[in-house]
Amino acid sequence: MVRKWTIQRKFLLGFLLIFSISLLLLNAFISNMLNKNSENIIKAEMENTQQYSREYIKQHLLLKNLTGDVFSHSGNSLVQELSENLRSNVTLYDIEGNFLYEAIDEQEYVIVNTKPSKRLEESSGHDLQLALNNKSAYTINQIDNEWVVNFSYPLYINGEHYGIIRLTKDYSALFASNQKVLTSLTYFTLVLFTVIFLFSYILSRKITKPLSKVTEAFSEVARGKYDTELQINTGDEIEELNDRFHEMKEQIKEQIAVITEEKEKVEKLEKTRREFFNNVTHELKTPLTTISGYSQILSDEDFNDPIFLKKAAERIKKESDRLHEMVVDVIELSKQTNYDVEKVDVSHLIKQLCEDLQMNATKYGMSITYDTEPSLFIIGIENQLLEVIMNLIDNAIKYGENHSTIQIVAYEQSNRAMIKVSNHCKTFNPAILENAFEPFFRGGQSTKAEKGSTGLGLYICKQIVHEHGGTIAIEEKNGVITLTISLPLWQ
Repeated sequence: MVRKWTIQRKFLLGFLLIFSISLLLLNAFISNMLNKNSENIIKAEMENTQQYSREYIKQHLLLKNLTGDVFSHSGNSLVQELSENLRSNVTLYDIEGNFLYEAIDEQEYVIVNTKPSKRLEESSGHDLQLALNNKSAYTINQIDNEWVVNFSYPLYINGEHYGIIRLTKDYSALFASNQKVLTSLTYFTLVLFTVIFLFSYILSRKITKPLSKVTEAFSEVARGKYDTELQINTGDEIEELNDRFHEMKEQIKEQIAVITEEKEKVEKLEKTRREFFNNVTHELKTPLTTISGYSQILSDEDFNDPIFLKKAAERIKKESDRLHEMVVDVIELSKQTNYDVEKVDVSHLIKQLCEDLQMNATKYGMSITYDTEPSLFIIGIENQLLEVIMNLIDNAIKYGENHSTIQIVAYEQSNRAMIKVSNHCKTFNPAILENAFEPFFRGGQSTKAEKGSTGLGLYICKQIVHEHGGTIAIEEKNGVITLTISLPLWQ
């Protein structure tokens, strides 16, 4: 995926846009403040000038005892004196707004004109119009590179209207100072912006560069490369993201390992189930074939052999019983256990079973001895555990040596209950050690009159022990076969 707008570009362009707008607004605000300040200064000076000029003219008229149309007769000298005292240009108009005299203040002398100067002609006449309406007013005019203020007011002394006085003053220095302040502020803001922009650029690089590394690392993990390394040492949230990345990577690896393990278990279970099904069908087929064969012979119309009939009946009964036992075992194996576990006293179970099965052992001159720790409690389902121990003792009777002793011991070891069943055996098939717990495996034939094995007994025992969180193992040493069960103790 191609990114058109990176975080760094968005950050820098956003900062540039915000700064540009802020600079324009700041300049407008500062310019407006400077202009208002200038206007306040001009207004205050014009009010003082108006008050001073009115008093000066009033004193001038009293001292020279002038009356009548003073502006027309002696305005020449009046405008000159007033210009010298105010150090500004002074213009006189009659009551109808007609130009009379203009005194232009220079550095060393005052020039009196009988015609308006160029500066006056190029200025706005709005202030003069307001003065004709008996209002004091001023206008700010930009002429060439100069800022000129014209202030006009009607002159009334003792209720008599003498005309209009218009004062003209150059404020170029004030406005130039304002412009200088505004320019300096602009330059300062630009320099500040440049510094901040460079800092922001460097900062954004420090942020986006590690993020690019993080993105690349995530892409590698997404492609299945779980050994990808990411090293970011920024001391901030990005470094914390680096730590979280490694935690996530390890968790993913662990989850994949768990999934792989579970997959292997499922595959193994499926294989076991398939093999078990094949074994079941094979084992069931054998007695069915025998029964079917004898049945076909017996159903022949020409059959008349009492001896063979007796033999066939015995074989059919034997194979039927064997078939029945296998079906019962398979049904028992397929049952779903929904019982609640409970506290089971193994010592009591062993004692009870030894007493119950001693009668069968006595028929073959065998004895059963047991040595158990008292009150050895485990977690489990009593009926199932009873079936396991009974199956082991019963096998020891079937396949054990006549006139021998079956030994059973139970003790605690490392928070687990250890149960061992041992019996002597004259002939031993080594294949038993590897295949004893496989379904339908029969390591040898019992010479006793006990019911034969279907090959599922130890397999069922193994399933029950595993469901209880335990293990079962078989070993042979000096003609003694020992089956060992390990189960968790009741905590």
